[in-house]
Amino acid sequence: MIRRLGADFVIGGVVNSFLVWAVQPAHLEPALLIAWSITLLETVVISYGWRWAERRITILTKKVEGIRHAETPAHVLLSPRDPFYRLALQINYLQTHQRKVQRQVAGQNQEFATLLDYLPIGVMVIDRYRKVELANPAMEQFLQQPISPRRHPFTQDVRQFELASLINSALSERQTQHQTLKLPGSPHERTVDARAIYTATSQDYFQVLVLLYDVTEVYAVEQMQMDFMSNASHELKTPVTAISGFAKTLLAGAKDDPEKSVEFLKIIDQQSERLVELINDVLTISHIESGNNVEMTTVPLGHLVASQVNLLTPLATVNHITLHNQVASELQVTTDQRKLDQILKNVLSNAIKYNRPQGRVTITATVAAHDWQLIVQDTGIGIAPQDQQRVFERFYRADVSHSNQLVSGTGLGLAIVRELVQSLNGKIDLQSELGTGTTVTMTFSRQ
Repeated sequence: MIRRLGADFVIGGVVNSFLVWAVQPAHLEPALLIAWSITLLETVVISYGWRWAERRITILTKKVEGIRHAETPAHVLLSPRDPFYRLALQINYLQTHQRKVQRQVAGQNQEFATLLDYLPIGVMVIDRYRKVELANPAMEQFLQQPISPRRHPFTQDVRQFELASLINSALSERQTQHQTLKLPGSPHERTVDARAIYTATSQDYFQVLVLLYDVTEVYAVEQMQMDFMSNASHELKTPVTAISGFAKTLLAGAKDDPEKSVEFLKIIDQQSERLVELINDVLTISHIESGNNVEMTTVPLGHLVASQVNLLTPLATVNHITLHNQVASELQVTTDQRKLDQILKNVLSNAIKYNRPQGRVTITATVAAHDWQLIVQDTGIGIAPQDQQRVFERFYRADVSHSNQLVSGTGLGLAIVRELVQSLNGKIDLQSELGTGTTVTMTFSRQ
């Protein structure tokens, strides 16, 4: 700075001296002295102006640097008459706008992070170097392991072969891939709709967005619908075929044989009753699902159980089954008597039908502070573990009963029981062991 001012002073003095010499004044030496004095004054004025402007520029430069580094320096306040006033004003406006944009971005990032955290869909972003840039908690649940927030190869997290192959295909072929696959899980494996979506912002920069949707329940419902149609068709076909077949046999001439005619008519009557029972059970389920009203009253549970035991004793006697009612006669609960009566009838009927000769069916009840339980235990043939979760499905029959055809029924008894228990805000639990027996526990809240 000093050197520059010195150079300016010398140059200005030489120029002024040359001008004085060119004019050829009468007194040359005083004129030269005046010229150099004027040069000195000009240099001082220029130096002051330069320093004043430099201070303004330095302040504004630091202000811009602070904005660039996302800092929050104070606004620059200048007089409206200052030459740098408009520039300082625009820089202040720029800082205010930047703060507003930063707040908006921070809010959007927070919303995005919250959305990812609570999104039930597994999300993972993989860059072109096959490293994980982002993953949400749902993805950790799908993969059954924590995912590091640091960039790392996706193969550290994705160890299921089909899913890893899907991602590799998207990265290699640079095309979106889609597949439905199974993921191991606890306690059960999951059916997952997996998508590896290829996205590119330029030819050199691209990412793969991995999305996992849990469609286990959807596939389970579809399977239940298929099983329902298959089982319903089977249950309807059996009585209808029998009725049609024996009716045609009678029309073909068997009606002329009194003994055969009576035998065939009895079979037609039995199958007609079975068909009516099936239709009534279907209508019962439909009525329950339609949201029929619950009439809560004080019910003498002991007397209700005793009444059902008396009604089913003939069926138990035919099957050589002993019924043990251990419910206290004075026990009372608050529930819907009509629905509880139907629940008891269906559960006890199943316990008798699926029992073994000389078997037992025991009915007990317990009352706690907040709920009460009704327990029906039998010593029957039991239910295989793979069938225990499905016996409450409509028309579903466990292999033992369905294959040997030892038990008559519609296959809707336990489905009706579950619907009725749920309509009373209760829970039903089934524990069974092949060759030992089954225990059905129904829990209801005390109101």
